[in-house]
Amino acid sequence: MTTPPLAPSPSAQHLQPQSLRLQVLGLLLALFVPLGVSALVLIPGVMNARFAQIERAQLQQAAEIAAANLKAEEDRVGLFVLNFSLWTETFEFAAGRNPEYLAANLVPGTFKGGRVDYWGIQAPDGRVLSAATLRGEQVVPATGVLRALFAQLPQPLPPEGRSGVVALEGRPVAVAARVITRDDGQGRGGVMLLARELTPGVLSALMYDQRAFGARLSPGPPARVTYRFGADQSLARAPLAAPSGPPQLALEVRQTRAVSQAGEVTTQQLRLAVILASLLTGTGLLWFLNRRVLNVVEGYKRDVQQIARNPVHRLDGRDRTELGLLAGTINDLLDHLQAREAQLRTRAQQDELTGAYTLAGLLEELGDQTVCGALVVEVPRLQEWTGLYGEHFVDTLIAALAARLRAAGPQQLCARLSTSTLALVTRAPQGLEPAALLAQLEQPFRLTEGEVMVKLTAGSAGAPGGLPAQTLLRHAGIALQHALDHHEPLGLFTETLLRRSQEAHLLETLLPGAAARGELFLAYQPVMAVQSGAWVSVEALLRWTHPVHGPVSPATFVPIAERSGQIYALGDWALRAAVREVLQARAVWPQARVNVNVSPVQLLTPDFAAQVMAVLDTLQAPADLLTLEVTESTVMQNVSLACTHLRQLREAGVRVALDDFGSGHSSLGVLTELPLDVVKLDRSFLRASLGGTQRAALLHGSIRLASDLGLAVVAEGVEDEAMLQRLRDLGCTYAQGYHIARPQALATLLAQRPGASLGRPSEV
Repeated sequence: MTTPPLAPSPSAQHLQPQSLRLQVLGLLLALFVPLGVSALVLIPGVMNARFAQIERAQLQQAAEIAAANLKAEEDRVGLFVLNFSLWTETFEFAAGRNPEYLAANLVPGTFKGGRVDYWGIQAPDGRVLSAATLRGEQVVPATGVLRALFAQLPQPLPPEGRSGVVALEGRPVAVAARVITRDDGQGRGGVMLLARELTPGVLSALMYDQRAFGARLSPGPPARVTYRFGADQSLARAPLAAPSGPPQLALEVRQTRAVSQAGEVTTQQLRLAVILASLLTGTGLLWFLNRRVLNVVEGYKRDVQQIARNPVHRLDGRDRTELGLLAGTINDLLDHLQAREAQLRTRAQQDELTGAYTLAGLLEELGDQTVCGALVVEVPRLQEWTGLYGEHFVDTLIAALAARLRAAGPQQLCARLSTSTLALVTRAPQGLEPAALLAQLEQPFRLTEGEVMVKLTAGSAGAPGGLPAQTLLRHAGIALQHALDHHEPLGLFTETLLRRSQEAHLLETLLPGAAARGELFLAYQPVMAVQSGAWVSVEALLRWTHPVHGPVSPATFVPIAERSGQIYALGDWALRAAVREVLQARAVWPQARVNVNVSPVQLLTPDFAAQVMAVLDTLQAPADLLTLEVTESTVMQNVSLACTHLRQLREAGVRVALDDFGSGHSSLGVLTELPLDVVKLDRSFLRASLGGTQRAALLHGSIRLASDLGLAVVAEGVEDEAMLQRLRDLGCTYAQGYHIARPQALATLLAQRPGASLGRPSEV
């Protein structure tokens, strides 16, 4: 198979070739010209901005330290106030009962030791009992000042007190005040206030670097911290909290701009260094690229042009540098890509095992042609057969089925859509005969392992006027899914099926939130002892009512949940709800038990038994409360795993019932093989027994065999008194059906329960 020459792309045909040398020169210019511009313009700007950022950070740090130190000074004065305010002697003085208090405490040592300038005590009625300041070594009255300071406090003063900075006749003062109480914190005996003037000397002591930074307090505080940068100095202003009301003063911190001035010199030096380095580097790089790279690449350019005309041509890889190794690698890659391209082209269009088309190959083969019929065939149990007979057996079987499909006729095309799905489409106007084709496909296969019988499931769709293959295959897939859901061998597409499929898709999107929205609930139907008429248990039946779409049949939404993987959450919800509700019902029905149906998907999960026991443990429910109902078809999908789960549950005390026995191809032998406690006879079994003695004899034999095996027997579908009497005559133990009670809410059902004693615990 020869590879055609590589045709240039339409966009490449309009491009004019340019010299790589000129492009490299342009690249160097594009690289170094901006670099030079950066050295002359951008770098100084960036450097200056960085220095300004450093200055701002320094100024911000200094402002924060000064503010923190100032706050620490407020806290120190506040702590000093606390020593006096939380003191019974101060409390007694404020109450007028300790006249010696001032003589002992209002002394110069108090002002000096506490580093405060003003002392004041206010009675509970607002009178200033004591107001003083220290002048030299004398304590002198300062009533006017203290009245002004007391006026700055919130009224009433909170128990935890207040502190802050205020402006007193133009002078900044740090004020702290607290409510006077006894030693144990009880009582309210007025207010104690101490204050310190924030002189320039005090503020200077608050700065960590007095040489670089200066601080002062000024009126007109801003709403938040502001920064201003001048030619020689930078300034930060921060509002200072007052004891009450808005800030009255601002903390100003100034610093010189020495960092920026030093940065200017550094920037100029860096600019010159970058320019010189750029010139030297650019010249050397240009020389090297021209000599050691461009000449070699020019040769590769000629080789690539030759490859475009002749795909077998290769690059000249004699250069001993990495460019030569690159050429050799590219040559190997071209060889591999040519081989891989041919292989992928075949694989994308043709299935390797069967020789049939893939879906992509089928669509490419048909092009714009329409098809008039489509048959999609599903091969069941492939996983089971692989485990039993091996992959070779399954591959041989699939290949044989595909061979039969390919032999259908010249106007038919066969494709393998997935591991277990084959398809046949026809361009013939008369379409396909799906039933005949399916019968032909199910003829016994003669393989190495012997003669093999295969039961297939298929879906068919037709369009005499022709439709695109993808559309018709999708229709056939919908028919196939219908056949799988209803256990039919062949499904025929109709518009009704399409509408149902669309509705099913809608329900699939609505189902995940149904439980959270309160749309799911359980209805219960009782199981009755035939002879006594007493109810022995209830079966929990899952129901879904959507606020817009109304009641949705379990036969509709349960298969949807199984296909979409939502059955795990749905089954867990139903199990928990049933156990919880029936456990609560034991308050009025002590021997109540509940039967819960198990989906095949649930039963065949590896940890199913552990999940069930976890639910019982979580709800603190006894195991004998629960009976799990499974069908024969469910168990037979994986007998070993299903029996393992059921045995574990029975050993724990959970009972197991075989549901729908007598429907389809049920075998009496299964009663001896499976770990069971109860057999539930399908409604069709009971209905058929009314039509003749042979059917009645079969029903009687089944009941007797189950009883001999120690199994309880429940007859389903009891719709009238005649059926119930027939069960009494045949010796059936338990019954269930509309004649006994229709499915309904558990509370409603309990109100209808017969009042007779139930005697010993039931077997179901």
